Formats: sequence, structure tokens, C-alpha cells
Amino acid sequence: MKRKTKKSEMITVPCDMENVSITSCLNRIRMRISTQNYNEESKETLKNDYDYVCSKLNICIEEATLLSYVLENNYSFSCCDDEDLANFMGCTNIQFLKYRKYLDSLAYKRIVRITNNMGKCSYKVLKNACDAIIEDRSFSEKDFSGLTTDDMFSEFRKLFQSYRNQEINLNMLLQDLNMLIDVNSQNKYSQMVKKCGIRNCSHSEQRIFLYLCHQYVSWGKKIIPHHHFMDFVSESEDKQKFFRIFQAGKHKFQNMSLVKFGGEDGFIDKGTAMLNEKVTESFFSELDLFCDEELDVHQDLTSFENITERQLFYNSVEEQQVKQLEELLIDEHFNGIQTRLEEMGMRKGFNIILYGAPGTGKTETTLQLARKTQRDVLNIDVSNLKSKWVGDSEKAIKGVFKTYKNLCKKKGCKPILFFNEADAIFGKRMENVDSPVAQMLNSMQNIILQEMETLDGIMIATTNLHANLDSAFERRFIYKIELEKPGSEVRTKIWRSMLPGLAEEDYTELGRQYNFSGGQIENVVRKSTVDYILTGNNPTMDVVCKFSEEEMFKSNVKRVGF
Repeated sequence: MKRKTKKSEMITVPCDMENVSITSCLNRIRMRISTQNYNEESKETLKNDYDYVCSKLNICIEEATLLSYVLENNYSFSCCDDEDLANFMGCTNIQFLKYRKYLDSLAYKRIVRITNNMGKCSYKVLKNACDAIIEDRSFSEKDFSGLTTDDMFSEFRKLFQSYRNQEINLNMLLQDLNMLIDVNSQNKYSQMVKKCGIRNCSHSEQRIFLYLCHQYVSWGKKIIPHHHFMDFVSESEDKQKFFRIFQAGKHKFQNMSLVKFGGEDGFIDKGTAMLNEKVTESFFSELDLFCDEELDVHQDLTSFENITERQLFYNSVEEQQVKQLEELLIDEHFNGIQTRLEEMGMRKGFNIILYGAPGTGKTETTLQLARKTQRDVLNIDVSNLKSKWVGDSEKAIKGVFKTYKNLCKKKGCKPILFFNEADAIFGKRMENVDSPVAQMLNSMQNIILQEMETLDGIMIATTNLHANLDSAFERRFIYKIELEKPGSEVRTKIWRSMLPGLAEEDYTELGRQYNFSGGQIENVVRKSTVDYILTGNNPTMDVVCKFSEEEMFKSNVKRVGF
């Protein structure tokens, strides 16, 4: 909450201070501490600077000192870390531990972002605070009182995103969530949260409960897998033990009938959690909610309107195949073809695979087909489907096809179900396996094979390793299109479209000399663009050739012999 400054506390800046601004004061603090270290003499010398900065930013002297160094390094290529700050303060790394609480305070006040990478913290000044410093205006915590329930959940979303971005830690997350609830007691949701007794539960249980509320309100998600909500268990707790107690149904928020196991169609799934009915029926009466079955915009769904138009170049055979596919996917043609196939007793679904070397445009071809035929794309991250927990992966893959079927029912134009890098899950099935992981993968593949047989829509898969595909999958793909590396003439066209400004003979030479895929050419063009931004020099043939040579891996194999 915003702290009001009493008149008796207001700072009067002496007339002899020059260049009075937050930036000038912070700069003087940094320069003094850099040469004289942080001590009582420095604090006394810099008293006026400290008074001005602290009053403007609502921080203490130690926070102002640390902020001066973080701000100095704000625009460098690497953020400052604890060791840098310890050197600045003139102390050892152990002695610096006493200053960590001031950095946490700056993070809590949304002045500094703390990023933790493998146990090493680094610090940056957040944009809003930086703007206030530059503009020499007061900066303090925003007053969040008086929000509607809808606006309060908008703030919830920002807080959970800040946690995902490692800008705040778990303790700060819970403090801010509870602060929003406390200062908005006029809302029905805030009243119910206080009344239900969740504050008597552990901090981990509170965070999980509020996360389930956030997912239910923000995204319409009722059932949350354990590997999502377990992220909010305190770092100091044994997560495996916490999960075992959850599966036994013995956590306090379970005994209080606030949270229960997830499940559908009468089956209980102890690997998931959801809000109890008494919560969903009474806590959100001020909101117009939807559930995930009614969700029109799925979080992994890309609208065709948001796909950027790009010109693609193919070899002649590929161009004909892609054009035929485009004609098929035009909705008017597609619906008519499906009707005829159904009348003839044939399967209506279309399973398509694009295969070839990396960088040949498989993913971009899918996106451009979707844009041209005005079909949204449901993107499936194959890596997220595999779980170490028995049964989770099978449920995940069933959920993919269930979501796709719901989207097909709700949308006039059926979207594309897109499996990128599909070889990770469409590979050869294993026989006579005892490994739980192998059994899980085989089960997932059997589910996919069955769904492909009954698909009433469009599935496109891409792979660099088509030789690894199981023969059962190969049979189910009606269209198999290989995208090869472009020939020299096509490469010339790609160079010309991506890198204007060279002579025509240069494009021809680049297309002839470098046997690149479209993705490799794009890499070279991007490096040339970066070079132009840094130097101001337009790309020349020599520069492009230099970057082209760097794009090719050089063989490190040494000849062995006598």
C-alpha cells in the first residue's frame, strides 16, 4: 500500500545542491561508494543525496546504495550479480549476505527484478521504476484498493506471470495475492476467501488454492495436473512428501473441502487437483465465467489472422504438392470432399506429414497453409506430453484430441491439429518391453493411432527423421510431402527476397555456391542485418560470403594413419 509522507517528514533540499534529480543523486552515491566503500563517513557525506532519493522512491539508505550500482549496470549486456555488488560495497561475499534482504525489498517494491539462474542471482531495474527515475518523479507501490473482482484477477494474472518470469519469489507472490484480497474486502470473492479459513492453511496450500482460483477464472480450467500446482510448494518443503500427503487426501485444504482430486466421467485422478463445488458455486458469483469445455480461445491455439504472411519458395514437385494441399484445405472444397467420402463409406479425416531436412520450411509451410485457408492452428508441444508419472502422458494425449474435437464442433472452419517434430512420439513401437517408460510410449502411440483412424478434421505432423516413424503411422498419413533442400535456382530466389541490395550476379553466385536450406539462408541474412545495425554498413557480397562460411560446420575429424 502507498505510504503517505507526513509534512514533518518531507525533505528540504539545500540550495547549494547542484543538479538535484534522482539520477544525479544516484550517480553521486555510486561514484562515492565505488571509491570510498560503504561506511558511516560516506553516508554522512551523501546525506542530502540519500534523503532526496529515499523520499522520492520510498526506500532506505541501503536500498538506495544498492540501487545506484544496479542502475549503473542496467544497460550492460550482463546484469550485475551478488559478487559484483559485494565488490561495490567493499565487503566479502559472506559479509554481503546481510544486504540480500534489501534487494528482496527492492524486488517486493517492484523496483528491481531478481533473476535466479542455477542458484546465482542477478539484478535489473524494472521498466516502470526506471522511467520514474529518469523522469525524476516519485515512485511507490500502487494503491490496489477499490478494484472489482474482475480487475483483481487481472492483477492475479500479472503476479503469477511475474513469478514465472522470476521477478518475484513464492513468498512475495503470496504476500501480494493476500494484499489484493485484503484491500478489496468489498468484493464477494475476497469476503469468501477470508470466510473459508484458507489463511489457516500452510503458505503452500494457500498459494495452490489461489492458483486454482486463478486458473479457473482466467482460463476456464477446472482440473490442474500436479506438475503445475506443485510449482507453488515452498522451496524449503519436501515436494515429494507434500504430494504423497495430497494423494492421501490429508492436507488441510482438502479436509476443509476447498480442494479435491480432479477427474472426469466418474473417475478420480489423484494426480490432479480442482476446486470443490462449494468454492466454484459461491466464490465467483460476481464474474461471468466459462469452463474449459466452452473455451473458444485455447491457450495453444494460434489464430490464422495472427500468422505473418511470408513468401515461400519450393522446388517444382514440392510446389505442386503444396498447392494441391492448399486447394484441399480451402473450406468450401474441404467440406464437399468430406461429404463425398462419407457417402462412399470412407474415412473423412486427413492426416498429413511434411518431412525433410532441418530448415526446409516444414513448420512455415503449415502456418502459411493455415493462413491462406483461414484455419486456426492447435499447436502441440510433444515434449510436454511425456511425463515421468504413470498414466499422465496417456491422459495428456487423450486431452489433446478431446480439445481438438471440441474446437472442431465450435468453429465453423475446422482448425489444424499440428504436431511439430513428431518423430519424438511417432517413432517405432517397442516389443516385449518391461520398462514403464517404454510401456507408456507404446500406450501413447496406440491412442494416437486409434484417434488418427477416427479423425474428423486435419492433422499435420512434421519430422526431420521420417525413417524413424513406425510403419503403422506411415500408413495413416494420406499425404506425405518431402521438402528437400532448394535447388540453386530456388536458392537464388530466396537470397533475392530476403536480402535486397546486392547485384543480380551476386544472388546467382550465392545460390550456386552455398547448398543451404531456407533456414540457413535466413540465419545468414539475420547476421548480416545485425552487422548493419551495429556498424551502419550495408551488407556487401564479401560480408555475406563471410557469414555464409561461418554458417557451415567445419569438420574436426583428423586423419589417422601412418
